[in-house]
Order: sequence, then structure tokens, then C-alpha cells
Amino acid sequence: MNSSVSFFSLNVRGLRDNVKRRAVFCYLEGVGFDFCFLQEAHLRDGGDVCRFKREWDKGESFWGIGGVHSTGVGILCGHREVKIENTFVIMQGRVLGIDVKFREARYRLIGVYGPQVAADRREMVDCLAPLCVTNRHLVIGGDFNIDLGLGGDSSAGAISGLMACHGLVDGGLHTTPAMVGPTWRNSRGVARRLDYIFVSRSLGQLSGRLLPVFFTDHDGVFLQVGSPVCLFGRGYWKLDWDILEEQAFVDAFFCFFRRLDGLRSMCEGVLEWWDLVKGRIRAFIIGYCRRKKREERREVDRIQRLIELEYEAGNLCGSIDWERFAALKAQLRELQEQKARAFLERAHSGFLEHNETCSAMFFKSVRARQSRKVMKGVMEENGSIVSKPEEMVRVTTDHFQGLFKEREIDVEQGNVFLEHLSRRLPEDIRDVMEAQISLEEVESALRRMGKGKVPGMDGLPAEFYLKFWGILGPVVLEVLKAILETGVPGGSMAVGVLSLLYKKGEATDLGNWWPLTMLCVDYKILAKVLADRLRTALPYVVHEDQTCGVEGRSIRWNLQLIRDSIAWVEDRGLPLMVAALDQAKAFDRVNRSFLFKVLGRLGFGEKFIGWIRTLYVGAGCRVSVNSHLGDVFDLSSGVRQGCPLSALLFVLYMEPLGAAIRADTGVEGLLIPGSGGLRVKMTQYADDTSLLLCKDSCLTRSLAIFGDFTRASGAVLNHAKSSVKFFGRWRGRTDVPGGLSLCEGTLRILGVHFETSGSATPNWNMRIAVVQRKLAMWKARYLSFMGKVLVLKVDVLPSLLYVAYIYPLPACLRRPLVRLVFQFMWSGRCEWVARARMICPIGEGGRGVPHFPLKLDAIFVSFLLTELARPVIHPSGYLLRVFFSYKARSVMVWSNAGPRAAVAFWPCGQVAACAPRG
Repeated sequence: MNSSVSFFSLNVRGLRDNVKRRAVFCYLEGVGFDFCFLQEAHLRDGGDVCRFKREWDKGESFWGIGGVHSTGVGILCGHREVKIENTFVIMQGRVLGIDVKFREARYRLIGVYGPQVAADRREMVDCLAPLCVTNRHLVIGGDFNIDLGLGGDSSAGAISGLMACHGLVDGGLHTTPAMVGPTWRNSRGVARRLDYIFVSRSLGQLSGRLLPVFFTDHDGVFLQVGSPVCLFGRGYWKLDWDILEEQAFVDAFFCFFRRLDGLRSMCEGVLEWWDLVKGRIRAFIIGYCRRKKREERREVDRIQRLIELEYEAGNLCGSIDWERFAALKAQLRELQEQKARAFLERAHSGFLEHNETCSAMFFKSVRARQSRKVMKGVMEENGSIVSKPEEMVRVTTDHFQGLFKEREIDVEQGNVFLEHLSRRLPEDIRDVMEAQISLEEVESALRRMGKGKVPGMDGLPAEFYLKFWGILGPVVLEVLKAILETGVPGGSMAVGVLSLLYKKGEATDLGNWWPLTMLCVDYKILAKVLADRLRTALPYVVHEDQTCGVEGRSIRWNLQLIRDSIAWVEDRGLPLMVAALDQAKAFDRVNRSFLFKVLGRLGFGEKFIGWIRTLYVGAGCRVSVNSHLGDVFDLSSGVRQGCPLSALLFVLYMEPLGAAIRADTGVEGLLIPGSGGLRVKMTQYADDTSLLLCKDSCLTRSLAIFGDFTRASGAVLNHAKSSVKFFGRWRGRTDVPGGLSLCEGTLRILGVHFETSGSATPNWNMRIAVVQRKLAMWKARYLSFMGKVLVLKVDVLPSLLYVAYIYPLPACLRRPLVRLVFQFMWSGRCEWVARARMICPIGEGGRGVPHFPLKLDAIFVSFLLTELARPVIHPSGYLLRVFFSYKARSVMVWSNAGPRAAVAFWPCGQVAACAPRG
């Protein structure tokens, strides 16, 4: 079978003459294309459309009515095997589109006849943009009435921007040799390249040529492309939650659901009934949506037909009602904009103003987000690359099935680690955790779920359960109780969909893809109820070195401890090595039998452990590769990333390692000043472990303990990504004990970079670079002042907060940051209102622009004072008190460089004076 696909574009300069039309169709039959774009067909009315369709008998054809002497477009199929899935008219007589399935690939084909006026061409590009965001392979062909090589007006930039945003390339420039010659000539010797075929990058170009013809002054553009690089599958059904706002659907569902209770007698138990009910709900919603889409399609067709009738009246020497014509066009445009806005919401585009149109920035961001999920090829174990969908699914399934298989562990070694666990869960807490779940707990768990999340295999999102909680709540509670009693989850609940997100590195290497499991909401409700109970128990059994998932603890404690430890040893000239340990596939390699033993050792009840076992033992998974689903396979190890329990269970799984290192006398940590002799050996946040050691032998011993932990639990240290950096007296050392690599630049821990001195500046430089990129993207959006202020508050400011808690904004970066903010507010133009006035609230005549330096200073100082006001729970609190009570440091701002108070914009001397003295 021929794997290539060919496209042909030609401006025919009129097809109303019977003889010419027959000659053109005979010529086109000999070209041998799969799809053809025709311009200036000069269709006058519906009769012409029927006649043209009848006379082109090689396949389907689609036509857009235009004027007698201009416009009118058509798309011809060269084969009968083409399956037409949708058609749409974007601009009457100018732009026509169809969605087709051809040789197992799906395409969106758009035929264009560009207006001669630049402003009209720009309007055409704006209309095209929403329809270019698709998982289909996109092909746009036609006469654009502009030579892009010469530029000349703003529409050339708009067309180029459309191509860049949607991953399109000029097919004529990618052939060998390139088709760069003119495609149109007149009798005066003027020649221009006006005809183009733009194709998605996913289509590999093979060949092309320009074909002169005798019946028009345009040359035909023929392009042959290879089979698509990747093909998208249909995926699995997901509810479009927009229908939840339709009262007609809500009323219909209430009536439908009441009838489902009668199915209980057909089932053996509530779990079987619930799985049947979810299938019926899916069928009901699909049927409703199909009827709704048919109605919407009929409305679009009705408006389109009325527009065509106006054209026909003008073509038949009548008069066009231009007022009615403009109103009909506005209605059609509004329907298209509604679809585009619905896509904006489904794509999680973030802030969107009510009157904002689809912009290049939005579509570029959506495409970038989509590209993180597209796999173009997968590497097998032997190093070969496969790119066919079924082969990629097979290889990916085999890879993750191997990753999630149970590995042998040393049970005796595991028992040794369990002996180090000395903390026990109080009996009263254990009894509360094993109490019967209540409807209030279930509802609370549901309401705290993230909105707009991708659902699991049943396709029902959290919004669906919330909308109908009045009738679904008691049913869900009954189902969850049955699961806990029987120890068997329902059919769809037990299976998750493994969605892969690209991280970095070689994209064909599956090790560089992050697996995230999409789980059914009913499963997640139960997991979240158990996670809420487990979270209340963690402070009793998890050491203070671990801060992930434990109420009252913060990741900032880890960073604060490392920051102040470095500052302390640098000031006192003490030796310190900080080892950042990374684990390979940490969450995926959790051995569940060892995990359950840890839970038992810590005092969790058998009933609660059994509930956890119910959710994990026997769980299945299907990989999703470009929306192609693989077969179900068992998950025999790991905690599922995407499950509310996963992080908490992993914290407990890692607790024996921390306990063993703390108990080992051969590991000597950093002596914390003001702590009464406390030595800190490590700090942990989930799988991120950082060692603070003062002797070479301590690192060697710590790595040996980790090796024993590998045999006991299955966890594996990633030596390639683990590194060591020396501070204080050891600054400048290059020899690293234990075989780990030396960190020669800044040491990155939990997203923050640490250096021997001056750590604040590189961290803030990186953050401000992020702000620059964000603002550059937002500048392409047509936002009001209020919209821009909202962007600064909800998108830009949050990207700075993480570092603001650890390091104050350096004085040298304050002006550049403020300058960036106001350049964005005024779009790079003259600032007509003083910045001081713009920062004022709206009620005081300002615009409420956030004062970034002041806010960031307030965050830093308030966090320090909050930590000083509370009892010391974490070792970082001792260092904080030492620095604040040490009078010689009263002018120190918390960076390793120690900027003086004279250049700080908040009175840190007063802060130090207010602080408690150790």
C-alpha cells in the first residue's frame, strides 16, 4: 500500500463554463492527488454545488459558494475510501475545511482563497487560528494572494505567526529541490508566489513540483508527503463538564438516575451494580451530547444556508440585504468563538478575559503543553526505535510492566531496618483511623479535590459527582463501605490510565517520561478519605527530619536548614559536605510487602493496613501513548503517582532509612549551635535526601546504609544524579569519597541553588528570567489594565514566592524587576501615569499594580518572624535563633553573601532587635 499522501492546490479562475469545467476535471483526474484545494470556482448557488458534486465522480467534493466573478472554494477527494468526519465553512467563499480519516490517519484540511486587502487577510488568519489547534495532522492549501517571500504588509507576519504557533511548515520550501518559483504571472511580466500548501511538521515531506496549466494564470502546486510521524488514537471517553451547567441535562439526568435503582436485582452486589450504573451513565451522556451536537450542527448549517441564499440573491442580479448579511456572519462568528472559548477552558489556559479573542500566545502555549505528551518514537531494549502506534504501545507497556513488577528483597535485612523504628502510633489515634467512614468525610474529600482534572477510565470527573451529590452521595458511601468490607474494588476503579509527561533528555528513552496515573474519582474519594486519616497520624510516627506530607511541617525548613548551615560553617570555618542523594524511579520501586511491614511496626491497625492493601493489591493499569491505550497489566510494586495516598505512603516507606542513619554512630552530622549538642545528619523531603556530614567516613558509611536499604526495600540510589559539594573549611576540595560526583557549580536541592557565598543572586536571576519569559508570552494577549494586574497577581507573583521564603530579593535586582512589571503594564510604551499612583488601590485612583519588592520583603520577614514565634520543632529553628540573637549579625540579611542593611529596603536591624535572644 502506498504510504504517502499527495495534495494539490490550484486557482482555476472560474468553473461555471461547462466546457472549461469538464476540461479542468479531466485534467485533475490525471494529476493523481489524494486531496485537492480549488480557488475561484465562482459557484453562484446551491444548484452549482449539486452540479459540481455530481460531475466530480472520483470521490467526495465540498464547495463554498462565492461571487460570480470571484471567490468560491472547493476541496476534492481523489478516492472513495476517504472517510469524511466533519465539514465547516470558516469564511463564506474564502475558507472551507473538512476533517477526514485516510489510511488510519486523521487530517484537518483547510482550503483558502485569500482576500486582496491586507486587513481582510488578517481577519482571515484570526478566523483560522481556533481551528488550527487539533490533534489531527493539519494541511492548509490555497491562493493566499500575498508573496510571503516579499512580505509587504502586516498580513504576511500574521500568516507566519500562524505557522509558527501551530507547527506548520511551507511544503514548497521543504522539497528537494525547493519550489520557490512564482506560481502566478500576468501579461505585463509580473510574477509572484501566491499559492502555498502548509503542512504539519509531523508529516515528512517527500517531493513536490509546480504544474503549469493552460486554463488559468496560476500554476498548480503538487506536494507529496510521507506517512505521519505519529498517529493519535481516540483515547477513552471523558465527560465534557460544560453540560453540567445546562439545566436541561441536569433535569434529564435526575429522571434517568432514579430508574437505575431497579437494576440492583440483576446484580450480585452493590459493586457490580455500581459498575453497571457507570456504564449506563456514560451511554446516557454520550447520547445526550450527540443530540446536542446535531442540534448545534443544524443551527450552524441553517445560518450558513441563509448566508448562501444572500450570496445567491446577489449572484442572480438581485440585491443583498447587507444588514441581515452582517448579522448572520456575526452569529456564525459568535458560534465559532464559543467553541474556541470552550477549548480554552478545557485546555486549562489559565486567565482569559471576557472580551479576549484567541491569540497566538494562547495557541502557542497550548501546543507547547500538548508537545510534552506526544511520543514520536520509543527505544526498545536493543536500541532500535519504533514509531508505529501499536509498536510504541507494546514497547511502552513492556517497559512499565517491568518497572512495576515485584522485586525480590532481603527479608532479614528488612527486619534489621524495622528494628530502628522506635515510634508508635497512639492507640486512640489508631482507633479513630479504623472507624467507619462517614458521608461527611466522603463529601469533604470530594469537595477538596482539584477541579478540571482528567478523570479515570470511567470518564466521570469530580465536577459530575459534585453536581449530583444529593443523589450520588449515599450511593457512593454505600459503594465505598462495600469495598472496605469485601476487600475488592469495583471493576473500573481498580484500573488506572498511565499518562506520560516528558521531562528532559532523549525523548525516545522511556526513562525520561514521568508516569502519572489517571484514576477514577470514586477510587480517589476513598483514597483521599484514607489519606486524610493517615495525615493525622504522621506527626506521631515520622521523624522531624522528614517534612513531606506531615501537618505543621514545611519544605522551607529543609531549605532554611541547608541555607543557615552553609552560612554557619562559612562564618566559623568548619568542615561540611552536603550530599544530595537522588533515587531512581523512587515511587515506582516501592516494595509493598516491606511497606505494609513498616505500617505494622509503626503501630497502624490491621484493619487500616487491610484498607490500604485493598486499594493497591490487584490494581491494574493501561498505558496511554498518543491516546492509544495498551492492555491492562498488574501493578505489583510502587505507589501510584496520582493517588492521594502515594506521597504519604512513600514517606512511611522511607522512614526506616532515616532512622538507621540517625542511629548509626559512624555517621557524624553537623553540630547545631544553640541546640544543646544536637547533631543533624540529614534532611528529607519525600525521596529527596540531603546529608550534612563532617567526616569523609560518614559519607562512606551513609552510602553503605543506603546499599543495605536497597536490599531490604528495593529502593535504588541514582549515582549519576547524586552529588556532593564542600563548604567552610573544605571549600575547594575536589576529592569525593564514596564514588559520588563532585558538584562544581551551585548545588541544587529542592529547586533552590546553594553556593559557598552569594546564593541569593543566582537564584533570583533564574526567577526573574522566568518572569521575563512569562511576561513575553502574556504580551501577545490583548489584555486590559485590569487583566494585566490579574496576570501579575495570579501567574507572575506565585512564581517568585518559593525563593522569596528562603532568600530576600537582592538590591541589585529590585529595579530590573519593577521595570519588567511596568513595561508589561504599558506594553513597552510611554508610562503616562506615575508608578507610585499605579501601585495605589483602585479606590485611591490607582490600578492596584502589586509592589513586587515590598511584597517579597514582607514574605521573607514574616516567615522568619513566624518561625521565631513558634517553639523549635525542626533543627532549622536553632540556627535561626542563633543568627537573630547574635548582635554582630544584627545587620545581616539572610543570604550567604550577607547584604548590609543600608542596601535593604526593610529595617532588618529592627527585626533583629525584636527577635528573641538565645
